[in-house]
This record gives sequence, C-alpha cells and structure tokens, in this order.
Amino acid sequence: MSVLSMLARRSLLRLGGAAGLAALPLFRASPALAQALKMTMGVGLTNDGAPLVFAMQRDKLLEKAAEELGLRIDAEYLNFPVLLRMLQGLAAGQLDIGMLGSTPTIRNLAQPNPAVPIAIGGGGIKFPLQVPKGSPIKKLDDLRGKTILTIVGSDLHLVLMLMLKAHFGTDDVKELNISVKNIQAFTELTRAQPGIDAVLNVDPAARGAENAGELVALVRNDGSTGPAYDGPEGKGEGHRVASFAKTGFFPEAYYPHRIWWVAREAFMRQNPKAVTALLVANAQAVKLTARMTADQVIDLASAEWFSDRAAQRPYVENILYRKRGWPWITEGDARSLVELSKVKTIFQAELSPDLVKRTLALGAPLSREAWEKVGRDPAPAAFTDANAPDTRGLPVWDAASWKI
Repeated sequence: MSVLSMLARRSLLRLGGAAGLAALPLFRASPALAQALKMTMGVGLTNDGAPLVFAMQRDKLLEKAAEELGLRIDAEYLNFPVLLRMLQGLAAGQLDIGMLGSTPTIRNLAQPNPAVPIAIGGGGIKFPLQVPKGSPIKKLDDLRGKTILTIVGSDLHLVLMLMLKAHFGTDDVKELNISVKNIQAFTELTRAQPGIDAVLNVDPAARGAENAGELVALVRNDGSTGPAYDGPEGKGEGHRVASFAKTGFFPEAYYPHRIWWVAREAFMRQNPKAVTALLVANAQAVKLTARMTADQVIDLASAEWFSDRAAQRPYVENILYRKRGWPWITEGDARSLVELSKVKTIFQAELSPDLVKRTLALGAPLSREAWEKVGRDPAPAAFTDANAPDTRGLPVWDAASWKI
C-alpha cells in the first residue's frame, strides 16, 4: 500500500450507522478557512467509486477546481458502508453530496425534493450468481425450489430479479418456489453457507470466494456462463445464456450497474460553483484512474474491498468509467432508472420518464460547464457510439432531446 493512499484513508471520517449521522461534527472554520465553503459528501469506499474519491483527495482535485472558479472549499468525505444511511443523510440535509447505486438512487427519486443525479461515479460490475463447489445446480432452470442468499433490497437483489424475469418470464419467487434469504454480515457472501444453494454476489468479493475455492460462478450479470454451468448453450465458462437476450438491457447486462453522484437540489442552487468544481474534479479523477494500471488502482483504493489482489484486478478492469474514460450522464443511463423502477419486488412505485428527465435536467447546465472546462472531453460522437459495449445516448445537457 502506498504512503499516499494510507494518508488519504486516514483523512476520511468513517460513519456506518444512524448514530453516526446524528453526531455529524460541527464545522468551526479556522482563520485559513474562514472564507471556505464547507461541503459534506457521503461516499462508499467498498465500491468502485472509491478510486475516484482517493484520487480527488490525493491530488486535491476538488480544491484546485474550486480555486479556478474563485471558490474555496473545505471538503469533508464521510464513508457509509450502509448506503441507506447515506440516503437518510441526504434527505435530512446532513449531507450535500452522495454516491449511490441505482437502487437507492431510484428510491431517492421517488421522494419529495430528491437529490439530483449529476455524474457517474462507477458501474459495470458483473454480479455473479454462484453455487458451492459440487452443487447440483448446473443451469438457471435448476434454481426452482432452491434457496438463494443475497442482500435483500440492494443492487444484488435487483440483479437476481432481472435474471429470473429474463429466464422464467416472471420474478415471482413464490411461483418459482425460490426462497431468497438476506445476509446478516457481508462476509457471508465470501463462503459457502449451510442451507444455502446459491448466492447472488458482487465483485470483487465474489471473485475472491471463487479463488478461495468456496463458490463457483454459474451465470454473471453480463449473461456469460461460469465454470459451474452445464446447459443447452454448452458447458463451463464463456457461453452466453440464451434467455439473456430477453432482458430489457441487452446486450449490456441484466442490470446496467451504475454508481451515481447526487447533489441536494437546495445545495446545488445555492452553491453552483461548488457542484461544478466537483464535476470537474470527478472527470479529472476518471482520467487519472483510467490511465493507471489495475494494480495502481488497487494500491490507491482497495482497503475496504473484500478480496485479494487476484480478485481485484478483473474487478477494476470492468469499472465503467475506466472503459468509457468519462463520467457524464447519458440518455441510456437515465433510461435505466426508469426501467429498473418497474421491478415491483424491489420498488413500490415506478418512476415516470418525465420525472427522471426533469430531475436530471436540473444539473445539466453545471454538467455542460464542467465538460467544457475539461476540454469538451469526450467529443460529442462518443456519447452516441453505436458500437459501445454499454448503454449510452445524448448527454444530460441535451436532455430536451431524450426519448426515455
């Protein structure tokens, strides 16, 4: 682990529960920071947004971007292992900025006065469905009557529902005689558990469990088969499950995974330069981490990733912003929020396209300004590249032309 990354980690205040939220420290400006704007941000260091956070801290990207806009920022990064707590902090006005997966982002958008998604901070993870070594489960049809462990109500649960819907035509687990169990601790996803037939997991912890011989991949979020698979498409690794073509997000994934930077609307309206500075810093951090080797990213950001280096390398290579090379929200990203909200097992109410379009458009002028400040990178053609492996479309500043 590098000295720089160790120093960066020490500067993060870690909060994990509601008690921590209630005790957010009061800011008392020192003379040097008397004119600085305090900006409190909730981040998730267990996910693929961590490299961006550490890159911003290490190189003071946020502070430098703010200075160029004539603003001084005192940035406070708070780590939330439980993203529900972050959502609560945003709703209560205790956080100005947050970093959320799509599941909590959809819940956020369904609330009155939701925080506004302003940029992409991660995504692209494969979320494998795994089975214990020697399991009789060889294909998706074999899941009937079985017990599956996951994090109920999370992005992982969402992947499972979309996988079942595409393959069986329904995600009604009672109809399929499937029992879904919730974990009590994250470490339960790293090994085979008594009474559990399969695990809907998340990388890099999932790959670490595979490398340790605890679990074996059956099918992944991108529809590809793992070593445990033996079905009509073939045996073992590297086949494409036929029913994957029925998912609404084909050919990217059952679940087009995204990590979203979100900002409270009131904070954004009152401090537009601060949000623009964050957007610039985030884009610069994406560029930095995209140029790093996987091992350099691991050295920078992997302290809270449950796995070893061998599992972390492929995880890093799959991160969406390393593939795209830029973090701007597109029409395809916005559409995913609308379509995912239709999974009734996870969400109580669907998001209307108009609501999503209207809310995301609130941050569009700041996103365009930040895009221009980083040299209009990428060129407009990159947003609508028909050969891109991920779902894209016009950028958020062209939301008036979206057809979601």
